[in-house]
Amino acid sequence: MTIKRLSKEHEPILRDLWAYCFGGGEPSNDEEWNSYFSQLDLDNCLGYFVDNELASTYVIEHYKMFVRGNLMKMGGIAAVATYPQFRRQKQVTALLIESLKVMRKNKEFISVLYPFKYSFYRKYGYENCADFSWIIAKPSNILLPNDFKPLTLKEILHKDSFDIIVPLREKIGKKKYNLIIFDTPEMWKFHNLKKHSKLFVIQENGEDVGYFITNLKKMPGEWNVRLLLKEVLVDSMQARLTVFDYIKKHTDQTKDFSFGFMGDENPLDYFDNLWEDGIKYNVSGGPMFRVVDVEKALELLVFDEKLTANFSLHIEDDYAPWNSERMEVVITHGKAKVTRKAGKNADLQADIKAFTQLFVGYRSLNELIEIGKIKITDSKIECINELFPKMKTRLRTFF
Repeated sequence: MTIKRLSKEHEPILRDLWAYCFGGGEPSNDEEWNSYFSQLDLDNCLGYFVDNELASTYVIEHYKMFVRGNLMKMGGIAAVATYPQFRRQKQVTALLIESLKVMRKNKEFISVLYPFKYSFYRKYGYENCADFSWIIAKPSNILLPNDFKPLTLKEILHKDSFDIIVPLREKIGKKKYNLIIFDTPEMWKFHNLKKHSKLFVIQENGEDVGYFITNLKKMPGEWNVRLLLKEVLVDSMQARLTVFDYIKKHTDQTKDFSFGFMGDENPLDYFDNLWEDGIKYNVSGGPMFRVVDVEKALELLVFDEKLTANFSLHIEDDYAPWNSERMEVVITHGKAKVTRKAGKNADLQADIKAFTQLFVGYRSLNELIEIGKIKITDSKIECINELFPKMKTRLRTFF
């Protein structure tokens, strides 16, 4: 029994394993498989072997991601799979522990995954740090201001999209959201664009202020077509209303539409009929986050230069022992300096899950105190609140 890095020679067995375990969620043909493997760094992915037979996989995908407006390297966890005959033998636990070491060596100090079960990954220090909301409604149900004039829409070709969309994601990510930044056109297209996807950029006074991606889906029944908005990113309410205006213009073409939100957005003000079948509003948990290396992640943040602060920190982390040592944090000139210092007590005490929620801005310090997830010295509450305010931080992009 051993853990090895994967390679191209493992691709046939990987296709078999993932097709079996993910039953329909995997690529469906040779072209899609080749596209997936082309953007995957297999040498960075882990396999658990029993008598030289591949039993489990644990894929680490390379991304960059804005956290509190700071661009960081992020390890995206995917394709966690085990053949049935090898399950419940702790292979995934061993792979996860090894993955934390790999990501730390890669300087990927934060990690994100989409869980099949939240309770499973909570055991290993991952925690929900995003909510997903989406609506299904009729286009005619959209309510717009009487004097509304939409901004300019410009459809762009798939082949041109990477050079246009990535700078726009960077601009918005610096201000508002936890957003993945894709390093290559292949990675961007694989995760976001299907063959018949339409991609529109929203422009205001010649400047790009948002974009959205749409598809049409035939649903069961006669004259039943749904407009799908899979990816919407906007920088202003005027841009948001422009997307609604585009949807409303499908009133006579589609029966309904599905619209996924970035989170922290309340769309209900823009719909006439909220009762019965007028609108279906859904909320679910989103991706789970984990700080891989607390010291290094803190030192990557940029704080308000006006703030000067210091506090001690103790994190409980059963699977990344380097996080469990007591730390002294000193913040000056917008940057944190972290040193290790022995001692039993600390100003801020939490497990890695609660600290991660505070770090990415999903929960405020006061919320975490109220639900008993963080203990803090009273004299440090004000400065920690200033350093780590709650943010509109949502990761919408799937990978």
